[in-house]
Amino acid sequence: MIPRSALIAALALLLPLSTPASEPLMGVFGENSMQRVLDFEKWLGRRVDVILCTVDFQKWENYRYANWLSQTVYGERGDRRLVYDVPIIINGASYAEAKTGAYDEHWKCLAASILENNPGEYEIVIRPSHEMNGEWFAWGVGGAKQAQIPDFIASWQRFHGVFRGVPGGERFRFSFSTTEGASDPRPMWPGDAYVDIVAQDVYWKPKAMGGEGWETNDPKEAWDKRVSQYGYNEWHVAGMLAFAKAHGKPFQIDEWGVWGPDAAPFVEAMAAFLKTNGARSHTYWNSNSGYPGELNQREKEWPATTQAFKAAFGKAP
Repeated sequence: MIPRSALIAALALLLPLSTPASEPLMGVFGENSMQRVLDFEKWLGRRVDVILCTVDFQKWENYRYANWLSQTVYGERGDRRLVYDVPIIINGASYAEAKTGAYDEHWKCLAASILENNPGEYEIVIRPSHEMNGEWFAWGVGGAKQAQIPDFIASWQRFHGVFRGVPGGERFRFSFSTTEGASDPRPMWPGDAYVDIVAQDVYWKPKAMGGEGWETNDPKEAWDKRVSQYGYNEWHVAGMLAFAKAHGKPFQIDEWGVWGPDAAPFVEAMAAFLKTNGARSHTYWNSNSGYPGELNQREKEWPATTQAFKAAFGKAP
């Protein structure tokens, strides 16, 4: 549990600095489609730095290989780097088995495939069991699944060892990628030696459009709920920033999205937060899959929101 004093200290960092931090890396999720990435870039007027892609979680035989993602889907990515969503367990698997080594060979095969398809020496970010503090994914240990947390931690540590143990595995960087509005992720921490980055997924869904009970229709109030010491919980955006600093880890926004025509103030606040706090990166969910956040098709529908996004992120540093 982060002391309130630490949280207040982190909140103080939200004030403008006299010397702005460098720009964070810009990423996008485009539903495992290079064409969608290109369409987003054309609309935004700049290239992205990273592309978020998702590894299959239905069958181990599909999970084991990154060739389809890295070659067929993103073979024309150039110097754009791939960030991989990698569930530690897939549908039908369990952390109780994972911690014993039952899935080591699947992990090892995937790790080798990712390295083979990303030649060079640059860092490769992996998001093991992202949004683990929710309970909607097979790999989640939030909500009614919290009894699985000890097995999750043991499995993460073993997964980390397998990925780092393959030739070239020192290139992997592991993101503790949590989500807002779910269970407290801090008890799920695998240990400082097993995590390189602390991150959060942030989505504003106005209450009138079906947002959570703690949500609001006001974009400024919605942002304040995420950074104020009186926000909706202690592990909101500013709380996880404080957690990252307490553990000496860089902080980033692994996924974020906005919904609706009135989101410009939220977009502007996110941009200021990222820069002021020296965030490592941020990745926009430009998709209507799971959350209708796609922007490049909504110029007429959401003009203020899309214009604000372009103004904030459309020029490469």
